Amino acid sequence: MTPRVILFGATGYTGTLTAEALARNGTGRVVLAGRNGQRLRTLAATLEEAHDWTCDIAEADASDTSAVADLIGSPDDVLVSTVGPFTRFGKPAIEAATSAGAVYIDSTGEPPFIRRVFQHYGPRAQRTGATLLTAFGYDYIPGNLAGVLALAQAADSGFVPTRVDVGYFVPMSASAQRSISGGTLASTLAILSEPGFAWHGGAIHTERPGASVRSFEVDGRQLDGLSLGGTEHFALPAIEPRLRDVNVYLGWAGSRTRTVSQVGAVLEPLTKVPVLPKLASSVASRIVTTTASDPSPADRAAGSTLAIAEAFAGDRLVARVRIGGPSPYDLTAELLAWAAAGAQAGALSDPQGVVNSGTADNTRARAKPGIRRGGALGPAQAFGQEAFVAGCASVGLVELG
Repeated sequence: MTPRVILFGATGYTGTLTAEALARNGTGRVVLAGRNGQRLRTLAATLEEAHDWTCDIAEADASDTSAVADLIGSPDDVLVSTVGPFTRFGKPAIEAATSAGAVYIDSTGEPPFIRRVFQHYGPRAQRTGATLLTAFGYDYIPGNLAGVLALAQAADSGFVPTRVDVGYFVPMSASAQRSISGGTLASTLAILSEPGFAWHGGAIHTERPGASVRSFEVDGRQLDGLSLGGTEHFALPAIEPRLRDVNVYLGWAGSRTRTVSQVGAVLEPLTKVPVLPKLASSVASRIVTTTASDPSPADRAAGSTLAIAEAFAGDRLVARVRIGGPSPYDLTAELLAWAAAGAQAGALSDPQGVVNSGTADNTRARAKPGIRRGGALGPAQAFGQEAFVAGCASVGLVELG
């Protein structure tokens, strides 16, 4: 029987967009899950009428661990979680999927949660057979795609890259910028209040978010990006073990990037105080509630995605790749829907027993042919590089000339 796709958080903003993408694509055996039964029924009815598509619904609250665990009926099920903030609400879903040996996919962009997925849940998932795909949206698929292509480009030119720098930017109109400013500031505050990480000297190291700022040339302009932890720090070295350094930079703060970095330096000593992350989360929630609203379709249409990866051999730039795509909101929904449908169809199985890794130290393990890859994996590891590139292209995320 075809595995089920369980979309947890289906009535939230990202969840609803993802449900719409699943319906448009005609994905079968979908369960819309969340805490509000009436909203779930309304969403299911709306999608059925608009797309001639049927689904099931299930009620579960993120605070009820047993209810979330009950959503998964088989190790073949695919659990997609859009319930955030993940550092606050994400544990029950990933615990359930890891324990059940199921497929887990989420939309987080939060570095502390990403690190925990790879370092804590990854080894457990290898033992249970679960496949964990975290941050499978705007955060951090475009950079993974750009990084994979840059590594391939460098290899084709005869170079062995030792460093990859990735930058994320969102070209958009002034109206679209205003529509997300509150949410962006809130997310930045929450991220700055937690310890971050980076891949330096061939290993993961704790590093404060915003520890460094780097400029990228974009259409003749120099745009600044703020350093932070992403899945690229785990995924790219697993593809190219000779990488010594991987850096990820977020360019959403624009001209305020260097100021935000300075604020991070001031906050760093306070991150060791247990109350600060809780306080920042509370303040962030208040910012979102009072200053930000969900972007409209027009707002989303005004935005787009841009990611840049630069590969270096020593200090020499040996490859540069630019990736473009739709707005972060639409892109995230389409990527989650594509990954869920692919996992449901068996695209994560390994017909050749390809070497893959899912542990914090990138220990390598060879999967048995025909067995789904297990552990916490980067997207190219999970689906294979060719299928990953093709899947990104199918949702409009492509290399720019």
